Amino acid sequence: MAQGRTVLVTGGTSGIGLAIAETFARAGDNLILLGSNPDRDYSKAVQTVEAAGRDAGHDVRVCAHGVDITNFAAVKALMKAISDKVGLLDVLVHSAGVFFSTPITDETPDAFDKVMTINVNGMWHVVQAALPFIRRKAGDQPGGKIVAISSISGFFGFAGFAGYAASKAAVTSLVRTLALELGPLGININAVEPGRVKTSMHDALINDPAQAETLKAVAEANPSKRSFSSPEDIAAVVQFLASPGAVALHGSAIVVDEGTSLGLV
Repeated sequence: MAQGRTVLVTGGTSGIGLAIAETFARAGDNLILLGSNPDRDYSKAVQTVEAAGRDAGHDVRVCAHGVDITNFAAVKALMKAISDKVGLLDVLVHSAGVFFSTPITDETPDAFDKVMTINVNGMWHVVQAALPFIRRKAGDQPGGKIVAISSISGFFGFAGFAGYAASKAAVTSLVRTLALELGPLGININAVEPGRVKTSMHDALINDPAQAETLKAVAEANPSKRSFSSPEDIAAVVQFLASPGAVALHGSAIVVDEGTSLGLV
């Protein structure tokens, strides 16, 4: 991966993560995509990202691996293997995570543990394991960038999202605290806080006729007059946070939610 930066995106084989990977490919960066299943074939995602780069005139290199991010030993071994092959990482984007909507009266301890383990422990595993292989600042050479995808649910209460909201609050807190540790190394770490994003996780909501009026009301209340952001909207902010223009941002949490949190609709 000699040309462009080397960018690793967890959750990069689908949804927001895939859109993020495509955005970096269009800028000429080389991508490493991480999916959640070591046994799955991610060639389609690789081809999609390669095509995005090619359409923008770049011959980018893309590879994909599957790993269970709750297994620290597996994550650590994979990060070492990746570094042995491609060298230092310029950008790490942590987009992997799960989303559950369950009232606390119905949520089981196992379900709560699962969302916390994947969303919080998983992020810690990825950052801790990747850190030795993220570029440090050296003279005029800038250091690496880390961007975590969190959620406005970590800031604001939404009934039925106790486990998910708690996990995302923890993600944002990790980012803010790690910024104090990683900044002196020349590494910027920041978070993006999406609201509703039009991905497969929201298909049931989008396709439910009973929710049509609710979504219409959300759109009318939002300053943008849209009920959902697109994955590309999130990707654009991630790309900025990974750019030299964001060198002064440490521990920031940028809300991208169509203005929903202004009125909490």
